[in-house]
Amino acid sequence: MNTLQPYVAAAQLADRQSAAAASRAVHHAAHEHHVMPVAAAARERILLRRAVPQDGAVLRRLARLDSTRLPDGELLVAEIDGLIVAAVPFDGRRAIADPFRPTAELVELLRMRLRLLDGNNDTSVARLRTRLAHLRTAA
Repeated sequence: MNTLQPYVAAAQLADRQSAAAASRAVHHAAHEHHVMPVAAAARERILLRRAVPQDGAVLRRLARLDSTRLPDGELLVAEIDGLIVAAVPFDGRRAIADPFRPTAELVELLRMRLRLLDGNNDTSVARLRTRLAHLRTAA
């Protein structure tokens, strides 16, 4: 007489193996798309600077990622650990940013920095300091 125990055990083992494979896939996908724990993000070095001609290829790639064209004129860029992830034109047009990273706060910082450079810094300094309290910036 056949019992169901070997079949039940095999089905349970297959279910557990499938769940483990799905868990590994999620973990791998999270690391592929730069999703990092908050503790790791706090160690990133952020740099805001003017774009230089040598940034052209990187900025064109960033614009393609953002499904737009590279704005003409001078740009202010944000780097995370040496990689440009966002740029804002000095003339106030649309920013370009890496859609696979959380860049909304960086774009806001870039816009605030542009206002500071323009001299319209009535309340921008206070807002910039508030944002910087949440981000660790490069010295």
